Amino acid sequence: MPLIFYPYEEDLSSGSLEEKLGILLESAERYKAAVLDSTTAAKIAETTDVKKKLTPKDILFAYNWDEIAKVLRTIRDLPETNPAFKSKKGKYILKLSEVYEVLRGAKMPKLEAVRLALVNEARQLNSGSAA
Repeated sequence: MPLIFYPYEEDLSSGSLEEKLGILLESAERYKAAVLDSTTAAKIAETTDVKKKLTPKDILFAYNWDEIAKVLRTIRDLPETNPAFKSKKGKYILKLSEVYEVLRGAKMPKLEAVRLALVNEARQLNSGSAA
């Protein structure tokens, strides 16, 4: 059975940055649902007499980190020349932190540090735009 990557590469091939962030958030939610569903199935197998542990070959899906890295690079390359640009960049970073929050819920607790760093960066950009 083939490995399914979330988000699909063709979904992010075109569109604005806001659309891409929306697609990343939606795909993170689908990925989280798939992960939680598979772990639930593994727990059910544990409670019955079936002795089956979840192994990497049983996992049929993965998150496409390359796409999230491309979007992050695009956001980081946005200009910060005036307060409006800083505010817009802060908004995008905050939206990206929401993607990390959803992925953290998909059995990836170490992503909390990345999410907090993004939220902090967004706050700094927004406080700089208010000045």
